Amino acid sequence: MRQQYSLFIYILLAVLSLTACKDDFGIDKVKSTPKLILYCMPTVGDTTVIKLTRSLPVNTQGDITPVNDAHINYSVNGKTAEIINLGDGTYKAVAHQTAGDRITLTAEAEGLPAVSASTTILDAVVIDDVKIKKVHLYSNYEEMAEDFYQLSASFTDPGNTKDYYAVQVVDGTITHKGEIYTQNSSQYRAPSDIADEMDTVESVRQIYLDSEPLINRLGNIDYDFGYDDDDYDHFYLFTDDDINGKTYTLHLNVWYEPGQETVKLPDGSMSSQLVSPYYRVILYHITPEFYHFIHSIGSIDNNDLAKAGLSNIAPTFGNVKGGIGMMAGYQKTKTKWTRHAEIIQVWK
Repeated sequence: MRQQYSLFIYILLAVLSLTACKDDFGIDKVKSTPKLILYCMPTVGDTTVIKLTRSLPVNTQGDITPVNDAHINYSVNGKTAEIINLGDGTYKAVAHQTAGDRITLTAEAEGLPAVSASTTILDAVVIDDVKIKKVHLYSNYEEMAEDFYQLSASFTDPGNTKDYYAVQVVDGTITHKGEIYTQNSSQYRAPSDIADEMDTVESVRQIYLDSEPLINRLGNIDYDFGYDDDDYDHFYLFTDDDINGKTYTLHLNVWYEPGQETVKLPDGSMSSQLVSPYYRVILYHITPEFYHFIHSIGSIDNNDLAKAGLSNIAPTFGNVKGGIGMMAGYQKTKTKWTRHAEIIQVWK
């Protein structure tokens, strides 16, 4: 639930931060009367977050406000789920969901037209454990050669469907509860995903795409004309157009940024060493509506000419009937925590 809710918050905050700069944000939908704005991203599990707010008509001053009195029907394969009102326009649907389930949602509130949307939870696409090496490459971002950690991980695309994906790289500061994490001594244990055993602080990292043609679709001339391939909240989209039914290895570069770690040496003394952070790759198998929604917002944010008024801004994709927003299913897989084996520096 925590990880699903984190993704939901990432997407929602990014949407809200960008709406102010979109001069074609579903203008016909909001020009007269308020509408319900719905965001919901179901995946496997037992709970799903639903967010409802009220839009403002064009030329109306004020803030988008949460809808706290909505009547929601959320069903999984036709079976109605329990809905819990968490306040501030946030609701929780309680129902077990697995791959292949069809999710439908209707919502209505006093004074607002009813909305409806549906989606499907996709199968997981397994990604192999990540391999890490240090590379020295020319970066179009920095316009010079720099050091990076390059993370390589492979997956096999299903061959009978058109598939949409997103990828993230996450680093983690990981310690065992009640212990000083030790890399070289006999007390060393590999990182664990069991929450009761670990204290983990995670952060999503920017990926430098110079080594990954599947995601990096821009050339130098595109940068010159004001286009960029910056991510949408470090959430990088791609499709299987070039890899349908094939096994493919992603090459994802992150900034070379070692961290400090305190360890206990074999003689019992304490020492500090400069080492690679731990990394993992998260692969999202997303529905077409999820892909097109994120892509439409990212295209707007990365087009400097459009933001300067020198080209058209395309409207934001949405799939909510009667209102605004998105309901889109996904499923994710993730690699184990891994780090580059090099110890850069040791001192006491």
